Amino acid sequence: MQSNIVLFLGALLFWSATWSIIGLTQVNIDLDPTISVFIRFILAGLIILAYVILTNRKLIFSLKEHLYFFILGIFLYSGNYIFFYHSNVYLPSNIPATVFCLLTIFNILGEKFIFKKPITSMTLSGALLGITGIGIIFYQDFVNFDLNSGTTLGLMFALFATLSASAGNLIAIYNKRNYNIPLLQNVAFAMIYGALVAFIVSFIKGAEFYIPINNFSYLLGLAYLIIFGSIISFLCYIRFIENTSASTGGYIGVIMPILALIISMIFEDVKPDIFFLTGLPVALIGLLLILKQESVNK
Repeated sequence: MQSNIVLFLGALLFWSATWSIIGLTQVNIDLDPTISVFIRFILAGLIILAYVILTNRKLIFSLKEHLYFFILGIFLYSGNYIFFYHSNVYLPSNIPATVFCLLTIFNILGEKFIFKKPITSMTLSGALLGITGIGIIFYQDFVNFDLNSGTTLGLMFALFATLSASAGNLIAIYNKRNYNIPLLQNVAFAMIYGALVAFIVSFIKGAEFYIPINNFSYLLGLAYLIIFGSIISFLCYIRFIENTSASTGGYIGVIMPILALIISMIFEDVKPDIFFLTGLPVALIGLLLILKQESVNK
């Protein structure tokens, strides 16, 4: 139980900063966002793979296992981030982070239909409370949201990204149950395949490939996203949902916007309002309900 809490917090805390970092350093520059996704995950995947090689871990997997690496990479490390990076082109970072909280609902529904896991009233109530809390926190953002063509497109990208992430969560659990593939190799190969898919997409788009080595903020942001936002966070997260469930892991998407907003308060001097102070306890109560239900199921 204690190790699961460490894994949960590790993924949550490191991921919460990535929204602002992506928005401030990785998009709205000359480089196509899809190229940034490729660079991020090809380097992260190769770093993990190098560690696997240096520690003499298993490297040979069947063609079928590589097919599942590939599918996982498409949803969790390619489509997910291609859509989110493009969403950040049109929207402030707190809006995609808020949409991502729907991951909880998508994961619960996915486990219901794919793994035949029943949806308990406590789990559903917890998820709905979490979503309600997030809705309260960002109430003014939704009310003042300008549905012009750019923001509408950004919102659609965020929704597609969340659906892709949910599919990746379910695939990761399916892989664990049916193949019991070691965590490091699972993440490394999936990241590399996902990065290659992103490169193919950028090629089809006709995007120019280059690394902006003169852009210090881009490189600094990229370094954080590779080490903390990709390697450490995903190793924590994949292990966490393997140990628990996709529905529990999805609740990171509910808490993450709160921490992302807190980070923006620190660096942008944003003051919490009545909506934040009201929505925060509602979302946390929902988290407690879901975690309590999961512990009962164990």
